Amino acid sequence: MPVVPTHPVTTPDPDVLRWVVPDGLLPFTGEVAHAPALLQALIDDGTLSSVRVDGGAVLTLLGPGHSWRSEGARVRSALVDALGAPQSWQGGEAARSCGPDDALEAAARQVAGGTLGSFVNSHGGSLVVRSVRDGVVEIAMEGACDDCPAAEITMHARFEHLLRRRCPWLVEVRRVEG
Repeated sequence: MPVVPTHPVTTPDPDVLRWVVPDGLLPFTGEVAHAPALLQALIDDGTLSSVRVDGGAVLTLLGPGHSWRSEGARVRSALVDALGAPQSWQGGEAARSCGPDDALEAAARQVAGGTLGSFVNSHGGSLVVRSVRDGVVEIAMEGACDDCPAAEITMHARFEHLLRRRCPWLVEVRRVEG
């Protein structure tokens, strides 16, 4: 079984770790009702009080009386094992099924709202994801970007490059009018 790359990122809540996983790996977003055996065991014994799939991440909330220092390695091992069987995960009642375009849209919005978006905003422009369909992402470059000669470079060399690294099934990025 191939190992799925993942790494933890801290959150404002010290009991929650956000484990970055490949976009589109898990078939839903929302609370996990049932996970593969090793991860489920950590939920059942109270080590984890909650596991939630959120776009390209899995959020894990420690149960009362547990610490990342003592449980981090066990949680990581169980999560890596569980990610090797993504179709074995089951979402809770409120979980939403997630297909390739859903994962692509979430990743596109994260890229547009992240460091690249801040860079574009610092130049008086904005990068807005308008739609995602059949692997095609349509973005509007607004404000100072509207008539900037570097807008195409920003769109393709930066936005498309970052998005394609996260979502290799990306077909194309198209610029549309704002």
